[in-house]
Amino acid sequence: MLFLTVVLKNLLRRPARSLLTLAGIAIGVAAVVALTSVAWGFEGSWERAYAARGTDLIVTKVTSQSPMPAPFSESKRAELLRMPHVRQVNGLLSDLVSIEESPTVLVFGWEPGGFLWEHLHLVQGRWPADEKEKTAVLGVVAADILKKGVGSTVVVETGEYTVCGIFDSGALVENGAVILTLPQLQQVTENEGKVNFFNLRLDPGTTPAELEDLRAAIRARFPGFSAFTAGEVAQNNSAIRVAKAMSWATSLLALLVGAVGVMNTVLMSVFERTHEIGVLLAIGWRRSRIVRLILYESMVLSLSGGIAGSALGFAAVKLLQWSPILRGKIEGEVSPGLFAVALSVALGLGMLGGLYPAYRGSRLPPGEALRYE
Repeated sequence: MLFLTVVLKNLLRRPARSLLTLAGIAIGVAAVVALTSVAWGFEGSWERAYAARGTDLIVTKVTSQSPMPAPFSESKRAELLRMPHVRQVNGLLSDLVSIEESPTVLVFGWEPGGFLWEHLHLVQGRWPADEKEKTAVLGVVAADILKKGVGSTVVVETGEYTVCGIFDSGALVENGAVILTLPQLQQVTENEGKVNFFNLRLDPGTTPAELEDLRAAIRARFPGFSAFTAGEVAQNNSAIRVAKAMSWATSLLALLVGAVGVMNTVLMSVFERTHEIGVLLAIGWRRSRIVRLILYESMVLSLSGGIAGSALGFAAVKLLQWSPILRGKIEGEVSPGLFAVALSVALGLGMLGGLYPAYRGSRLPPGEALRYE
C-alpha cells in the first residue's frame, strides 16, 4: 500500500472532524489572501499610475505617508524648475469627496496642458478647453459608478461641472477618478494656490547618482518635504501599510489558531490509533517513519485547506471590487507569488500543528501501545 494512501485513509476515518479542521484553515488562509491581494493591488495600481504619467519624482510633505497629504503652496514650483536635471514640474491637488450617490470618489486637479494628461486615452468627448471652463472628465469606472455621460452634470463639493469627456487609463485609481483642472479644484475646495504633490520629469539620461543628489538637494532646500520615486510613494502610503500590517497580523493569527486546530485533529487521530502505531513499531517501522506519517497527515490536511482558502480569498476580492462602496477604489492582485504565500501559510499550519502529535506518536513504547484498547 502506498504511503500516501495510508495518510489519506487515516484522514478519512473521521471525515467530519477533518472537514471542520480544513474549513478553519481555509477561512484563515482566505483572509490572508484577500487582505494581501488588496494591499499588493493597491500598491501596484499607484505604481502603474505614476509610471504611466512619466513621473520620475514626486515631491510632497513628509506627511505624505497619509493617503491625502495636506495641501501646501505651489510657489515652490519655480525653485524646483531651477534645480539640476529637472525638466518639467506639474502641480497636482487630490482629495476624496462624496459625489451624489457615491460615498467617496477620488478627485484630481491637474494643470491644463501639463504632461499628466498625456497617458490618458480619451474614449468619448473632449478634454477641458482651459482652466476657466467648469468642466470635468471622468474615468470609465467613475462614469459607470456615477451613471454619467458626456454632457451630464456632476457636483463636486459646492461646484457644478459639465462632463466634457470620459477617459481610460492603465491604472484603476485613475479610472475610478474625476479630474478637474487644477484651478477649478483649488477654488471649489478653498485651496487657492495650493497643491499636495509636485510631479517632476527629469532630463533623459539622469543617472541614479544624480537622482539621489537631487533628492538630497530638495530635502535640504525645503525642510519638511521629500522626493519619492513612484514605488516609494506607494510603499509609504499609510493605507497600503495598514493593509499590509493587517495581512501579516492575520497570517500570524491564522497560524496560531489553525495550528491549534490541526494539532487537535491529528493528536486525536494518534490517540485513536495507538494500538495500530504499536503494531507498526512491532513489525519494524522506524520511529522516524511514524513521524513522517503523522506530519504528512497534518500537511495534507493543511495544504487542502490552503488551496480551498486561496480560491475563497480570490473570490472575496472579486466581490469586494464590485461592491458599490469599494468599486473603483481597490484592485486585487492575483499572482503566482500570492498563491505561493497562501500555500506557505497553509504548510506552516500543517508543520506547526503536526510537530507535537508526531513526537507523541513516535515515542509510544511498542509494548504499551499493543496493550492499548
